[in-house]
Amino acid sequence: MKIAAIGDINVDLITSVETLPKKGGQVITNDFEIHCGGCAANFAFACTKLGAEVKLFGNVSNDLFGRHIIKTLEHNIVDISNVLMSDGKTGSTVSIVQGSERSFITYRGTNATFSMREVDFKNIKVDLTHLTSFFLLDALQSDYKKIASSIYGLKSIDPGGDPLGWHPEKLRQLREILPKIDIFFSNFNEARRITGKRELQQVIEKLLKLGTKIIALKMGEMGSIVADGKKITRLAAFKVKTADTTGAGDAFDAGFVFAYLNGKDIIECAIFANATAALSIEGIGWNNYSTLEKVNAFLREHKVKEL
Repeated sequence: MKIAAIGDINVDLITSVETLPKKGGQVITNDFEIHCGGCAANFAFACTKLGAEVKLFGNVSNDLFGRHIIKTLEHNIVDISNVLMSDGKTGSTVSIVQGSERSFITYRGTNATFSMREVDFKNIKVDLTHLTSFFLLDALQSDYKKIASSIYGLKSIDPGGDPLGWHPEKLRQLREILPKIDIFFSNFNEARRITGKRELQQVIEKLLKLGTKIIALKMGEMGSIVADGKKITRLAAFKVKTADTTGAGDAFDAGFVFAYLNGKDIIECAIFANATAALSIEGIGWNNYSTLEKVNAFLREHKVKEL
């Protein structure tokens, strides 16, 4: 199984607080951790842990963070031959955890200048290509349509949110890509903004009308919803003790496409993805991304059919 992941690579600086400091104030945290992150890198790492062969396309700097990320990916057998090392600073995200809620402060760094204009997409021969973080990657945005049109195999996308305000032109560009997309991932609030609809049925109908074939909506503690134009199915989340939900959505995406490429139907894919995501939130960072054996053991424990 061969997969390509295209998008952002950064470090996550994760801390937990009870309350945010007031302007000019200060609070104390009892923990602070630095982990590799970025949606494309998270997805690539998670797929590799499950057993896929993954090529990662992105951009980091030749700084301390960038070298650490590259070393970690290499050690875990992610193909980083297409990861650029350029001038500037590696992207970083400060993740502030308050109970079950997370807030993010993101410095895009080299992610903002990453593009694939010099890449011959026809040479990327994989079973599935996953596109991430459409709204964060300014230089890459103009490449997404060409990537989706040119790359061999299936395509999935998780565009993420737009911290700059859901500009109509960016939404138009994203919607133009969707007819080329086989699997669309999003959380429900993001899907609402992308479609301009409010109700679940309307959101799914609009996404299908825009051309995507399979929809997998991530609903947090409520699980996930999948649709393919024939039926809409809600799958309950697995109940686990939560340490940190950063990157859980990317683990979900990885679990879903891994199951899909193994020939499972979309309901089985969503169950496997829910399990993969659940295991990822029991700890912090990539150390908690699971192997296929561990996910299957978790499914057996919950009396669910394994992959």
